[in-house]
Amino acid sequence: MATGYGSISSTSRGEYEVFLSFRGLDTRKGFTDFLYTYLSGADIRTFRDDNKLRVGEEIGPVLLKAIKESKISIPIFSKNYASSKWCLRELAQIVECHTNEGQMIYPIFYDVTLYEVQHQTGSYEDAFRKHKNNFDEMTVQGWKEAMRKVGQLKGLELIKETNGHEGELVKKVVQDVLLGLKKNYTQLPDNLVGLDDHIKAMKKLLNVDSNGIRVVGIHGIGGLGKTTIAKVIYNQLCEGFECCCFIEDVRANSEGQNGIVNLQAHLLCKIQKREIARINNVDEGIKQIKEAVGMKKVIIVLDDVDDIYQFDNLVGKCSWFGAGSRVIVTTRNKGLLDTIEATYEIENLHDVYGSYEPHLMESIHSLQLFSNYAFMRDSPPEDYGSLAQKVVSSAGGLPLVLVTLGSLLFGKKDIALWEEKLRKLKKIPPEKVLERLRISFNALDHGQRQIFLDIACFFIGKDYINSFYFWEACGFYPRDGLNALVLKSMIKIEDDNKLGMHDQLRDLGRQIVREENMDKPGECSRLWCSEQASELWEGRMVGSPGSAYAISVKVKELQARVTALEAQLEGESSRVNPLCSFALFGSSSTLLSSAENVALDIVPTAANLPGYEMMGKKVIWQRLVEFEWILSGDE
Repeated sequence: MATGYGSISSTSRGEYEVFLSFRGLDTRKGFTDFLYTYLSGADIRTFRDDNKLRVGEEIGPVLLKAIKESKISIPIFSKNYASSKWCLRELAQIVECHTNEGQMIYPIFYDVTLYEVQHQTGSYEDAFRKHKNNFDEMTVQGWKEAMRKVGQLKGLELIKETNGHEGELVKKVVQDVLLGLKKNYTQLPDNLVGLDDHIKAMKKLLNVDSNGIRVVGIHGIGGLGKTTIAKVIYNQLCEGFECCCFIEDVRANSEGQNGIVNLQAHLLCKIQKREIARINNVDEGIKQIKEAVGMKKVIIVLDDVDDIYQFDNLVGKCSWFGAGSRVIVTTRNKGLLDTIEATYEIENLHDVYGSYEPHLMESIHSLQLFSNYAFMRDSPPEDYGSLAQKVVSSAGGLPLVLVTLGSLLFGKKDIALWEEKLRKLKKIPPEKVLERLRISFNALDHGQRQIFLDIACFFIGKDYINSFYFWEACGFYPRDGLNALVLKSMIKIEDDNKLGMHDQLRDLGRQIVREENMDKPGECSRLWCSEQASELWEGRMVGSPGSAYAISVKVKELQARVTALEAQLEGESSRVNPLCSFALFGSSSTLLSSAENVALDIVPTAANLPGYEMMGKKVIWQRLVEFEWILSGDE
C-alpha cells in the first residue's frame, strides 16, 4: 500500500453519477421515485429521464450525455420494461458504455425474475415478438443480446432480497451505490509517503477486530498530517460499517450562529443517507442523532476539533452507538482529549479511549516527499542534492512544510534562485505554513501568547524555571500558560526542564513579532538579534529600549555599561529613567570576569533585586544567560 502525505488530486466531475433506466408506466411514481429521492438525499447526482426528452427514433443528446457521464447505470426491470423501445435503446447504450468504458451496471429486478430477463421469457418474450414487426432483425437481436449481458450481472431481486419490501431494497441499493462510487471515501493526497507506521499504530489503538466501542484521538502540531492519517484509516475501514461519516474542519465549520446545527445536519444526512428535515437547535440535533444512530455500527471522524462542546454535540456518549463502532478525533489540543478520557474514566469505560501523537517525518521520507513536489520524482537530481537536503532540514519533518516548499520550488531551475529562497525561508516561512500554524496561536489567551513569543524569541533550550519568575511577575500565570502550550503541542518541556519548540513554530513566533512593525524593528516588542538590539541601544535604530518588551544584546557589548547603570540605580532613588527601568542582579564584577563561553544562570528573588523598594512594581525581571542580556520593561 502506498501511504503518506501530499496534495488532493483533481478528478473529472460529470453532471451525473447514476443513470436510472425504467419504464415510467410501471415505476415512475412508485419505486423509481422513492429510489431517486434517496439517491439524491445521499448526495448522489442522479439522472431520471423525462418523457419530453424522447423525441424521434434515436437517443437524444441529453440522454446520451447522461448515460456516458454516469459511473453507474441502474436498469429497473419491470413487467413492461421490454415493451418500450426507449428502454431498450437506453439499455443497449448502457451495455456499450459498460463494454468500452467499464461503466458499472447495477440491475434491479422489480416485479420480474432474473431468469425472465436473461432468457426473455414471459412478458419479455411477448414484447420482443411484437418488436420484430416494427424493427429490423439486427436491431431486435442487438436489444436481446444487451439484455442477456445485463442478466448475467449481479443484481437485486425485490422478492428474493427483501421479501417484496421496497423501502428495504431502496436502502440496500443506496448503500451499494455509495460503495461503488466510493462516496463514503475521502479524497486523499496524490503523493503518499511514510504513513505505514502511523496506520499500523492507529489500527492497533482502534482494535478493529473487537466488537467493543473505541474512541481514538490523534493530536499534534498543525501540519503534522493528522487529517491525512485519519483519512487513510477511514477509507480502509469504512466499508465494514453500516454508517460512515467524515466531518472535516469541525473547528472552522462550527463557528457562527448555526455552525454546530449545520454539522449535526450533515452527520444525520450521512447516517440516514437522505436529506433531513430542518434542525431548529443543538438539543434537537442531539436527539435526532441518537435516534438515527439507533445502536448502528458506525465509524465517524471529527477532524480538527478544538472544543469539547463540538465533540459532545456531535457524537455525545458511547451508549448512542452499536457494537463495533469507532470514533476518531483529530485535534491540536491534547487537553481536549484528556477531558474525553476523564469522562470515560468516570463512567468506568476504561477500554474505550486511546490517543496517538504522530512522530515527525524521518529524513529519508522527508526528502522523498519534498522531491515528489519539487521534481516530480522520488529523489532530487544530482545537481540539486545538497540544496534539497538543506531545504528538507529546514522543514523539521513537518509534512505541510515539505509539501509547501516543494510546490514553491517546482520548476525553478536556477540554483542561485534556490539559494536565495533558502536564505529567505530561514527568516520568513511560507505564508501558507504561517497561516496553518497561526491557528494554534490565535487560540491562546493574552498571557499564553506572551509566553509563547518569549520562548520563540529567547528561551528555546533554556531552563523554564528562570523564565517562570519573569512571567509570574508580569501576571501571565505561567503554570497555566506552559501547560496550555504543552497540550497544544506548541512547546515541549524536556526532562532537564529545558524548553523546546519546533523550528517552524519558532519562526512563526518571530514573524508575529516582526509584523508588529515591519519597517521599524525598534518599535517591536522583542528584539532577539543582538546586532539590532545594539543599534537600538546606541540610538542607531528608530525606537527606544524602553519601547521594547525585551531585547537581547551580546554580553561583551554591555560590559562597559553595567557599572554605570548600577550606579544610576543606587544613586537616583527619586526617579527611574525609561532606559534603566529594569532590575539588575548579579554584579559588574561577576559579569566582567565571566568568560564569553561560560553560562551565567542567576535566578533572583525580590530580596536580591537592587532598587526593589525604590522601583516597586516597575521592577519586572532581568536575566543574564550565556551571551544574552534580556531586558524587560514595565508593560
